[in-house]
Formats: sequence, structure tokens, C-alpha cells
Amino acid sequence: MSYLLKFYQDGLEPESEVVPGVEAQHSIIYVCKGSACISRNIIEEDTAVYVEDFATINTGSTGAKLWRWELIPENDPLHLLKGKGITSILKMSRKVKMFELVPTSKWLFRLDCIANHEGATGFHSHLGSGIRCLVKGQIRVFSNKGECSDNNLPGDVWFEEGAYPVASTSDPGNKATFLRAMILPPEFEKNPNTLIIIGKDGTVKSKHKDYIQKVITLR
Repeated sequence: MSYLLKFYQDGLEPESEVVPGVEAQHSIIYVCKGSACISRNIIEEDTAVYVEDFATINTGSTGAKLWRWELIPENDPLHLLKGKGITSILKMSRKVKMFELVPTSKWLFRLDCIANHEGATGFHSHLGSGIRCLVKGQIRVFSNKGECSDNNLPGDVWFEEGAYPVASTSDPGNKATFLRAMILPPEFEKNPNTLIIIGKDGTVKSKHKDYIQKVITLR
């Protein structure tokens, strides 16, 4: 069995409700704008929550914009949010090839943030695969083997397999802030650093912020 990491962007108008809810084996839901009640817990803007199997979602007077990452079996159906006043788009889906993801195996599902990324990294890799999403600014990602991307708008997404070296550049005066949802070995639960420098280091400056992480078991 193969597993996919998927990324959705959802818009919920004020006083809307996802019907009947959303099912996914493992999800991280980030509130990009507004606030939402997710499984009876109020999740405010710039906050994330981990959800297993099923979640109810509704909004109050502000509505909400959600960014949602799922780790699910390849044969799972598409999990678009449904309901009056709701839009839902699948932006990216990638098979995680860096690791052997099999039922009963345990992994760390993490969401963090790189803020005010400025300058250029040298070639580097990470000890986990993940989908990134741009919050603001601009960043170009180059790889000889993996995926390349040029990200300029909030909500632009790109995939880093982790095993392939990449170099990232943000032009002067256009610092990038982006979220990273990553699949990692469980031993990284107490270690935020997944970076491996390859060759010459770069001149990049940035800050790091943790949102949420959970050791999960695949089924």
C-alpha cells in the first residue's frame, strides 16, 4: 500500500458548516484567516490542530480560510469539504517515496514555519518529505533531481522530497514566510532540526516557529 500527502485550501463563509464533516486518516488543519470550530474546539487564526479519522468543522461570524494537509492511503477518495458557503480545492498530492510507509508503521507528522527567509541557501536536503505553502513574500526552489518552483503568491505550494538536494532563494527586500508539513521518523519528535547542508553553505537568514506535531500510526 502506498500513502499520499495531500494539501487542500478551503474557504468557509460566516455561519457555515461542513456536512457531514471530513474524514481522513491523519490531518493537520491550519487556520490561515478567521477562526473555525474544529471538533468542538475553537481554532484561531495562525493556529493549527491535528485531527485523526474525522472532524466536524463550522464557522461563526468571521468565516475562515483553512489550509489542510492529509496523510492517507493512495486509494482513499478525494476529501473536499462540502456545505453551503464552502469552497474546497485540492492544490497538491504527492506520494511519499523517501520512506517505506506501511500499515502499523509510526511517523512524525509536523507543521512548522520558516519566517522572514532572506537570501540564498546552499544546496541542502531534509530528513523528511513535505509540502510547503507560501504565507507571504517570494521564494524560488531549485533542484537537479527533485521538483523546482517559483512561488510568489500567498497559497503557492511546492513539494520537497527531502532526499534530493535543493537550493532556495528569496530576493532582497522580499522575505518569504512559509509553512512546512513534513513526514519524519518519530525520533525527531524532540529535534526540530532536519537540515543537512551539502557542500557550501549559503547566506540565508530566517526564523523558525513550531505549530504542531504528532506521532501517528498508519493503518
